[in-house]
Parts: sequence; structure tokens; C-alpha cells
Amino acid sequence: MLPTPMYESAGPSAATGDLLPQPVLDVRILGPLLIRRGGEVIEAGELGGPKPRQILEILLLNLGTAVSKDRLIDVLWAGQPPAEALPTLESYISVLRRHLQPGQGKSGPLRTVTGGYVMDSALVDLDVRRFDDLLHRASRCEPVEALEHLQEALDLAAAPLLGDELKASWAEEERDNHEHRVGRARAQAAELALSLHQPKRAVHWAREALAGDPLNESAWQSLVLGLEESGQPLEALRAFEQCRRTLHREMGCAPGDALRAAHARLLRLTGGAVTPKIDAASPAPAASAGRAPASVVPDSIPVGEAGAAATLRVLTIDDHRTFAELLTGALDREPDLCSIGSAASVDSGVQLCRDLEPDVVVMDYHLPDGDGLSAAARILEHNPDARIIMLTGDPSQDVLRRAAAIGICGFLPKDGSLATMLDTLRHARAGNMVVHPSLVARIGATHSAAAAVPPGPPLSPRELDVLRLMSEGHEVRVVATNLGISIHTCRGYVKTIFSKLGSHSQSEAMAEAEVRGILREKSDVQAF
Repeated sequence: MLPTPMYESAGPSAATGDLLPQPVLDVRILGPLLIRRGGEVIEAGELGGPKPRQILEILLLNLGTAVSKDRLIDVLWAGQPPAEALPTLESYISVLRRHLQPGQGKSGPLRTVTGGYVMDSALVDLDVRRFDDLLHRASRCEPVEALEHLQEALDLAAAPLLGDELKASWAEEERDNHEHRVGRARAQAAELALSLHQPKRAVHWAREALAGDPLNESAWQSLVLGLEESGQPLEALRAFEQCRRTLHREMGCAPGDALRAAHARLLRLTGGAVTPKIDAASPAPAASAGRAPASVVPDSIPVGEAGAAATLRVLTIDDHRTFAELLTGALDREPDLCSIGSAASVDSGVQLCRDLEPDVVVMDYHLPDGDGLSAAARILEHNPDARIIMLTGDPSQDVLRRAAAIGICGFLPKDGSLATMLDTLRHARAGNMVVHPSLVARIGATHSAAAAVPPGPPLSPRELDVLRLMSEGHEVRVVATNLGISIHTCRGYVKTIFSKLGSHSQSEAMAEAEVRGILREKSDVQAF
């Protein structure tokens, strides 16, 4: 979780003294960042790059409470800020203001306070704030009304918090805390539905709660009792058996009195005719590596049900749990893709591939019990038609040669664009290995360091400033604004840079600049 804010709440807006009416921003941070201002929609990609977006997200997570500049700098640069961090931060704030409150300067939702900034809670309608408010209301009213509040809250929380931030550690901690609250809300909704004799809703929410926390005994109880009440005694017995095994394996304890009583009733009802079974798709092997299984849902739940009509079945092998969950969610939101499971190690991943025979495997190169190349060789030995996409940040020439020989279809950076990853999954083909330009650049940079003089004509200081801002993901308009030049002049610089680097696109220019070591050179001109 982000550290405790060093300022108290900034309080309500002082908008009564403003001459212009203050529009309210409708902001969504559950899923990809999305902002509505009146009839206009502002997406994350329009905010000037990843760091302005992250500044806004941090301020939104602390809605109504000021965040110091020092905190923002520390979080944005992970405790290792550059020398020009403060002016860079201030320039990012200016960019945000131009997008969020055009023509209002500092009087809109994003306000300056002593030593920091605050998002005015009176001028921002935030989905996470609505989620918390609905949970609070549910705790203070009768069961029927409470259940409807929980339903509304859980509909809001269907997408993960901060869906644009796959790798940022501060976002992962915030996401974990939010998911814990969502899991408790699901378990509470299951209990309420059961008390109101709505077993189908109880079973639905209990399964969702268990997918996130397989040790939630309250959710297990709602699941077993809900299946019993809905006339599915055999499924209820299977659920009890999975609960018993999970609690014994992970905590060394047995189910509580209510579950044992239900078990006894179910045995009398069925005459003991049950053969407990763990679904082949259940990621139980991950538990042997010291991790709780990602999902322990009864085998009546079809694997990949949400994407049954999809054409490409994707398996994820990655020991980074949050990354795997976010990627799984992204896959299931695509009409032509679906996730059929995930594993956290070489052995469990190979076994799942044999059981499920996926079309595409997305695999981390670094795994707890071996590397991705050895896993890929074992997978392709059993299923030569599988297409494997490897995720890594540091491939060597030798690794790429071995990967091509094995039959891997592509290498992508783990911190790269989600859109690029999904597009690569769709078009990956055996015998045609794709390597992302940024990874090629990292390999080439090690060889270029030995060269006495970088090839090609040198870039001027101003061209270097433009190139550096482009490398941070800024579009031409933002680069021009930050450097105090016209868009026409900036485009001229970009055209010259492409010519000097022999490139035809921004990604090619970045790769070539890394190979030549240009971005490691110091410039006499500050970009901000």
C-alpha cells in the first residue's frame, strides 16, 4: 500500500469563488484508466505517457488527500530519481492539467497545495470510491437491500484495479489490498444470498471468492450449502472434499462444524455414493512449490467457460501471480482468445500443457525450477503444434539461437504493451520467430559499447532531447510542449532523427538509438 499521506485531507473545493463552473470528472481506475469530462472521453494513452498516467493514478488512490512531491518522486522512480526529477514532475503535472482541466489552470480538480498536489474529491466521481461507499451501505441495512448494494459493488469491481499497470510494484500492492476487499465482499454476498434462499447466487459468489482465496472457509461453506440447497448433493460432496484437502494441505486443519454437519447430511442423502475428484485443470502442482493453488473450484465448473467460443486457447506459465491473473483477465475479455489455466513452475506448466493441449503458451523465461527453454522443449516434444511466446527482459544471442532451434515463436518484453502481446499471440506462427525491437536493442547495445565511435552522423543536443522524450513514450505534441517549441519544429527534429538513424518509425528509432548507445550520452540541454 502507498505510505500514509503526510498531509491531511485538503477538504472540499473552493470552487465557490471561481468564475468558471467546475466540471466533475467521472473516473474509472477499475480496469484500464478512463476519464469522462462532460461528453468527452479521455483514455490513458492521451495523458502524455506512462508517468503522467501514474501520477494521476496515485493522486486518485489518495482522492481528497494531498500527496507530497517527494512521495510522488519516490514512487515514480522507485527510490532512484534522476537529478531533474522535480522539474520533470512539475512538467508532468502541467501536461495532466491541460488534459483534465483545459482553460482552468490550477483551479480545476487537480490542485496544488503546499509541497504537493491533491485531486479535489468534490470534483471527481471515482469508481473505487463508489465501491467503498456501496460496501459501507451494505453493512448498515437489511439483508435484501444489502445484497443489492453488494451486487452493484461487485459489478463495479469486475475488472482489476489499475488495469494499465502490469508491473509497477506500488500498483501491485494497492491491487492486492483491493482484491482482498473484493474477496471479502464476495464471501459476504454469498452468505447473504444463502440466508435469503438464493442458492444459485450464493454458489456463483462463493466460487468467485474461492478463485481468489482458496482458504476462505466461509466461502467454502456457502458453496457447499448452496449446492446442497439447489439440489446438487454430489457436487456439494465434491466441493466439501476439495475444501477438506485444501485446508489440510495448506493449514493442517479440518473444516468447521457447519461444514462437517453438511457433509454428514449429504452422505445420508446420497448413501455415501461419491467419488471425490480434482479436475485435471486445477493447478494443484503449484501447491507443491509452496504456493496456494490459483483456483480450487469444483470440477463442475468448465475450464475456460467464459471463452468457450474463442478460437485460441492460451495457457500462462509465470510465477508472478498478479501478472498471470491480469493477463488471464485480459485474454478472457478478447472475443477470439481465452485463458484455459496458469501454472507457476516448469513441472506444473508442462503437466498442464499435456492435460489441456493449449494452442498458445505464454511463458516467463525465468521460472523457479528451471528456464523457459527447457520447459518449451518438453512441451513441444508432446505437442509440436503448440505456439510458445517467451517473456523476458534480457535474452542473449545464444538464447535466441537455442529458442529458434527449439521452435519458439516469439520473445516479448514482460513490461511491454498488452496490445502488442495480444497481437503477437494471434499471429504467432511456428518457424517464424518474432523478437520485439526493444529486446534486439538490448542485445545490440552490449556489442555497440565496444565501438570507439557510434556509427552514423551525431545528433544535436536538441535532437537528443527530442529523442529522450520520445523514448519515454511521449507523442510529438507533448514533446513540443515540454521543450517549448512548435509542433511543426518538433516534427522537423523527428524527421531529421529518423534520417540520421536510418529509421522509419519511432520504435525503429528507439532500437537503433539503443544499439548505438545514443540515449546513454549526456546532453548539455535539459529536456524540462
